[in-house]
Amino acid sequence: MLNQLGGDFLIIFLNYLPTLLGMTFNIIILIFGILIYKKNSFKYGMFLMLSSIMALASSITYIVIGYPTLFFRLYYELGFDVSTVNMIIVTLNFVFLSLNTLSSIFLVISLYLIYKEHSQLRVG
Repeated sequence: MLNQLGGDFLIIFLNYLPTLLGMTFNIIILIFGILIYKKNSFKYGMFLMLSSIMALASSITYIVIGYPTLFFRLYYELGFDVSTVNMIIVTLNFVFLSLNTLSSIFLVISLYLIYKEHSQLRVG
């Protein structure tokens, strides 16, 4: 049944394109945070790294479980009833929500620390 969903490469690529672009952005933020933390030992580098790691964990989990076709795989291929499938989907939604919320909180903290660190006048 799953092979009848139109599983050619273009549809799969378009389903995962926003997630892949978000992952590349988070990898760039992770590298930037590592470089800032190693070079200058600023605290916001650590929070940037934590933010990008949380977002990467969410994106990787999304891709690994095949979230766009998860309902069809659970219902048609594995034969779960609709209430069990909905419970699994809702649980995964809460996991994604918590990871993305933690990532956003760490990003806001790092932005605040960047503002606080660089708003002070420096000599030299």
